[in-house]
Amino acid sequence: MDAHFSRVANLYTDVRRTDRGPVDFIRDVLDGAGRITGTDIGCGSGRYSALLLECLEGLFLTCADANQSMLDELTRSFNDIHIERFKTVHARVEDLDLEDGSLDCVFSFNAVHHFDFPVFTTTMRDCLKPGGHGFVYTRTPEMNSQTIWGRYFPGFLEKETRLYHRAQMETWFEEVGGLELIAIEQFPYPRQCGIDELLWQARNHHYSTFSLFSDDEFKNSLTVFEDSLRRHFTNPSAIAWFDENIMLHLRRLDA
Repeated sequence: MDAHFSRVANLYTDVRRTDRGPVDFIRDVLDGAGRITGTDIGCGSGRYSALLLECLEGLFLTCADANQSMLDELTRSFNDIHIERFKTVHARVEDLDLEDGSLDCVFSFNAVHHFDFPVFTTTMRDCLKPGGHGFVYTRTPEMNSQTIWGRYFPGFLEKETRLYHRAQMETWFEEVGGLELIAIEQFPYPRQCGIDELLWQARNHHYSTFSLFSDDEFKNSLTVFEDSLRRHFTNPSAIAWFDENIMLHLRRLDA
């Protein structure tokens, strides 16, 4: 998977969608918080890190990721737009060295399926201050099945076995202790784009799931995908569907 992210790092911000909804939700929760120290775990090329720093003027953010190419892309893009309130850390979640009780917030966007979730949960609990907030933005297998890829791209659901069910995540939060699950917010998104854009996204590995296909499997599935879209949608330049994600909002309990 590290090779996949190195390969797509310079395209990642363009090939992935970045939705403002979860960041607006975080902004509203933290309204009036003033100076905030936080970490974005699995930050990738910094798509959501940049939005957080834009919306939260008092935030200083540690951007942590297991892939150095992604962090290099984040640093380049942040320097280009003169973002200064950040530092980067190259580490897997299992190896993150975060001081206990040092952070106001922990964020993770579309990344927890790459983590050992119980380890991530323990890391989040330990590094948060009492009363600190955790925000986990992700999709479930059920949500994945309703995407344009889950519905029409052969093998996509069978290859993508890393996503966590909502009940699994809730159970792990309960078992680790010290965290209160405040809310689970749902974010539905109407999508529309042309078939050429969808094919471009797939060829450029819009999701890391595509890297799990062999070259022949991917080529065959892409052909069937295109044929299926042309059969099911009368206007190939305006293919419409819904995506959905959830945000789990947690709070560190007093020690």
